[in-house]
Amino acid sequence: MMPITETSTRPIAKLYAVCVVTAFASLTAAQAQVVNYSSCVELARADPDAAYDAALAWAETDLTGGASHCAGLALVGLGLFDAAGDRFTRAAVDGQAMEDVERALLHQQAGDAWLMANNGASATGAFTQALSFIPENPELLFGRARGYELDKQTALALQDVNLAIARNPAYAAAYLLRGRLYRQSKQFDAAAADIDAAMANGIDEVAARLERGLIRFERGNEAGALEDWQMIIATDRRADGSAGPAATAASRFIAEVTAGAPTQP
Repeated sequence: MMPITETSTRPIAKLYAVCVVTAFASLTAAQAQVVNYSSCVELARADPDAAYDAALAWAETDLTGGASHCAGLALVGLGLFDAAGDRFTRAAVDGQAMEDVERALLHQQAGDAWLMANNGASATGAFTQALSFIPENPELLFGRARGYELDKQTALALQDVNLAIARNPAYAAAYLLRGRLYRQSKQFDAAAADIDAAMANGIDEVAARLERGLIRFERGNEAGALEDWQMIIATDRRADGSAGPAATAASRFIAEVTAGAPTQP
């Protein structure tokens, strides 16, 4: 049985680590199918283009969903996230002998892929399907809240993230998301409290301080905002020394504040 894991807080390309080969292996009726799935997943890591072709060929005879799942992993490796979401969904539907938690994980992976594609509607649909198998799972609620956020459905996003926190009061990423939603709703005191909670529960400091800087600015604490963003610029560096995405965003915020024309993401 594959556990539901918090894939939504790490890059979708790392889903290989979540997709346990033995989950599909346990469902196959023939050893040849086990070999097909294992070798296909290994190939998806090394050569996703070739793995996708192999998965399509295998899909003609596969009844387990493993071929569609491997195709989804290959598409993730190719950066084709919308198509990957479709394949993960097909795997969840096509597999003939899965437990509920396994189908939920596949729908979760579809949702994560669609989040990477900025496809909020498809993501919320996938997480809703996953929740039909594991109701009120906090990671699935968090994922659906992110989909609602993409579609600017703040009330629905808050409803899900509130329930996720109720189910897991130490859910750092959920506090960060709720803090952002509160800021966007101009509930700045509540937003600041949630960023504090996210940091207390071990959220990445760069992500938290980027958001805290925005909240501080909205509350009139420009010096505090600049302090947060300058820290990010100093610490968020890629391996080659160039600015990371948070540092790039922080630099933009500082430039906008200095120019007197800040925008709010």
